[in-house]
Amino acid sequence: MAFEAALGMERLCTIRKIAQKAELGAATVHRALKNSEVHPETRRLVLDTVCLLNEEKIARAARFIGD
Repeated sequence: MAFEAALGMERLCTIRKIAQKAELGAATVHRALKNSEVHPETRRLVLDTVCLLNEEKIARAARFIGD
């Protein structure tokens, strides 16, 4: 995981992974995450996808640590 200095936390997923999972372009995901002009439904899809990917990654890490 890469450290995101601006957020003060580790970044759990990349724009490319989010775009692939949401079936959107990387530029669209970038605009949605930066609060640029995108359709509200698109922004919601991107944010939901981020949550899903992060939850999956955290769950995998918890299983790894628990073993």
